[in-house]
Amino acid sequence: MEANIRELLLFYRMLGRPLTTLEIWRLLPNDSKPKNIAHLLQTLSVLQNQNAVFEHDGFWSLENNPRVSMIRRRQDLLLDHKWKILKRLGKFYSLIPFIDFVMVSGSMAFGNIHNQSDFDVLVGVKEGRMFTTRYLTILVFSLLGARRLDDLEESSPNKLCFNHFVTKKSLTKPPFNYYRSQLYRNLIPLWGTDASIKSFIEANLWAGTNDAILSDQRHLPHRNNIIKKILEFKLNGRLGDIIENKIARAIAKRRLESYYEKHKQSGGRVVINDTELEFHFDLEYEKQLQKL
Repeated sequence: MEANIRELLLFYRMLGRPLTTLEIWRLLPNDSKPKNIAHLLQTLSVLQNQNAVFEHDGFWSLENNPRVSMIRRRQDLLLDHKWKILKRLGKFYSLIPFIDFVMVSGSMAFGNIHNQSDFDVLVGVKEGRMFTTRYLTILVFSLLGARRLDDLEESSPNKLCFNHFVTKKSLTKPPFNYYRSQLYRNLIPLWGTDASIKSFIEANLWAGTNDAILSDQRHLPHRNNIIKKILEFKLNGRLGDIIENKIARAIAKRRLESYYEKHKQSGGRVVINDTELEFHFDLEYEKQLQKL
């Protein structure tokens, strides 16, 4: 367990975020979780006596730096401010047809945000309507001026980054590495039904996900707007098939594949098909943590 604690704190040191005791308890893999909080505190005390870990004002890290608590508190204040903005934007998902759930990922989920941080989201959509839903999502949030327009995070503070859409067939996928397990354990539901979010949780039990996240206060109540209901009714049949298969898919694949050709030299992970769309060109954290 001591090695797992150091490994976890190493991961979050690279993210620039010290952890509380309860966060360490929550984020440790289930197979290495101590019997109880008292056992965890005892282990942390042993590591602290060995100068392997350090505690300042309730925050644990691998650095003996009294400023880590101030850094963490500043992060949390900024995080609260950004979440207020994100929740206001999240209400507009109730207008968009065929979206099952929206989960917040990236720095907003890990908590290692800064002033220029954008909002990464994982969007679950109905099978057979991937490209239609993507374009409608882009349309709604472009009209709101809330969509990230370029590939530079620093130029898009508080804008939504739509870099991952999944369906029931792509809820889980490799790589099953340490980074992704921590990412999935930290995902925060923003919008969607409990049933659809539970499907994602159950598909990723390998990462230690659990349905406790459904009680997160940032999870907006699921209400289907009348506009969403009408659009789903109109686009659920033959007309929707034509728009999806003959128009949206053709345009999207041509544009997305051109986009990929432009950026593929940067590496990363790109998926373009009917069950998943993913665009992650910057995987620096994963590269740094491959040994974990």
